[in-house]
Amino acid sequence: MTESPDFLYQVEDDVVIPTSLTGGPWNPEIQHGGPISGILAHLVETVETPSPMRICRHTVELMRGVPIKPLHWTTETIREGRRLQVIQTSLHDEGKEIARSTSVKLRVAEESNPVDEERMSHEEDELPPFPDTATQLTTPGIGIPAFLRAVEIRLPREASWAGTPGLMWIRLTKPLVEGVKTSPFVNMAAVSDMLSMVAQYLDPKEWVTPNVDLTVSSFKDPEGEWIGLRGVHKNSKDGIGLSDAVLYDRNGRVGRGLATILIDPRQ
Repeated sequence: MTESPDFLYQVEDDVVIPTSLTGGPWNPEIQHGGPISGILAHLVETVETPSPMRICRHTVELMRGVPIKPLHWTTETIREGRRLQVIQTSLHDEGKEIARSTSVKLRVAEESNPVDEERMSHEEDELPPFPDTATQLTTPGIGIPAFLRAVEIRLPREASWAGTPGLMWIRLTKPLVEGVKTSPFVNMAAVSDMLSMVAQYLDPKEWVTPNVDLTVSSFKDPEGEWIGLRGVHKNSKDGIGLSDAVLYDRNGRVGRGLATILIDPRQ
């Protein structure tokens, strides 16, 4: 495995090879959900379409810990059409499916449709402030999770993981796949996994709060490297939570993300 990698994955035929930069916050031998979401979105984009299309919804299910080792991948076209394509993509470890995405591509219209900014406006559309300095996050027992060495994070000065609402700006600083320019949607799919932490208030020294899924929906591709996550966190007393965030680029709102959270006492 590369000691100081300049990318997160290599893709060779039907195998994806993660580098150490994919490591997560709960176990250094298990991948962070962000790279997993990103590589699945990348594989979806490699599937040819019958007409110009883009991904508008990407749902990832993390069925068990995804190890940092070569993994086989498969794609299946669930629905093929000139206006709609649905792709299911899976990662396999020793024959077991360990992560899966279901992604929807819609055709890109040849003619422009009406856009009424006034009628679509909503209070959540207001562009969040962009902090001027970077922040380095750490995890108890691990330090800086490896994936966070491949991103830059900016938080408001008053941010203290004290609860809802929360704000984070984040960008990838390294290519997701060796030799491939990271597309706008793949970039957003990879960093949006951090929405599960945007408004998290549970003390990480006492609780682990992994997300078991991620859904990213967008009405347009983001422009530029930076993705803003402004969100809320809710949880019940039985160890199940939900994180919900609006997604922005530096120009405005581009979509929304959701993640289901599993809450356990730290052992």
